[in-house]
Amino acid sequence: MASQSEQAVTISGVSGAADDVLSMRDALIELGVDMDFNENSWTVHGVGANGFSTPANGLNLHNSGTAFRLLTFACLRMGEVVTVDGDSTLEPRIDRDFWSSLDVEVEFGSERQNLPLKIKGPFRKENLLIDGSKTSQHLSAILLSMPAMNSPLDLTIEGDIVSQRHALLSFQIAAECGSENEFGGHRLLPWKCQPPSQVEIPRDASHISFWKLYEILHDTTLDIPEVQVKDSIGAELLTELDIKVHQTVDLSLANDLITPLAAAMALGGGGRIFGAGHARFKESNRIEQTASMLAAFSIEVNCTPDGLEIEGGQTPESPNAVVQAYGDHRMQMTAAILATKVGAKIEGSELHRVSFPEFLNYLHP
Repeated sequence: MASQSEQAVTISGVSGAADDVLSMRDALIELGVDMDFNENSWTVHGVGANGFSTPANGLNLHNSGTAFRLLTFACLRMGEVVTVDGDSTLEPRIDRDFWSSLDVEVEFGSERQNLPLKIKGPFRKENLLIDGSKTSQHLSAILLSMPAMNSPLDLTIEGDIVSQRHALLSFQIAAECGSENEFGGHRLLPWKCQPPSQVEIPRDASHISFWKLYEILHDTTLDIPEVQVKDSIGAELLTELDIKVHQTVDLSLANDLITPLAAAMALGGGGRIFGAGHARFKESNRIEQTASMLAAFSIEVNCTPDGLEIEGGQTPESPNAVVQAYGDHRMQMTAAILATKVGAKIEGSELHRVSFPEFLNYLHP
């Protein structure tokens, strides 16, 4: 949003920024946005709603689905061909139907490969149908690009919108930048982007799930930083959850927690996780592949259409082969926590950098 303004915006709390964030930052620089860097802050010099320039070498968004969805749609304002690429975990998360529905020029990598994607605007539709059942980020992408639109856009949304807390966060950020659009409305209006000049980024509350797993695994108590409920994006459920007793947990607002939480519940009182069907469309299929990864540690969980059934009182055992992380940072970090008890060789030594670059430092004796 700062990049679409006509002012300088300083964003603090970025020390140790994860690869997901760096993908967004570096892509904006490729789009012609100037930034100044200090140890714990970046100052973004906005170029205005229509100030992006065509990147000479395209955009490589690596593993970041958020950066891909937001910036690929944002590139449609330029009216020139932009090539967007990423790694193997980004490839299966691309919804061909969405990009093909925009009435713009779209070219996929091949008949079977989505990447690299070439796209050319401008986007001029006045009505659009989107599927909200797999991701809310298409809605966020459209909303956050409305400062560049010349007219309102009427939306029809099929299915229940998943990850609603993330969608609400997008509407909150937009409101702080001058938008009058409200979540649940079906007409999005353009607005002039005027963000606050100073923004502080809170901690990622979803990481608390890894420390909860560590606590029950080692029968200890950690000094876990507090994150305010308004900044927790669904992860606040961890603060009141007693993993030692049987639990039924709704992850419809926080599906990122499924893998470490499933492991913790298996060691504790067990229970059921539901409402997480959209976790199948993350970096990995986080339902089936959570079950597979935990099985490597002799932890058994059963997959359901929207979550997992988990027997409690289990004890992890040392894997007899390299543990597969399926290119998923949350799978790798969960496996690393379990390995602090029983040892393991885990693939993907750099995967944690996607969301938590300092993660392994906390595991040193």
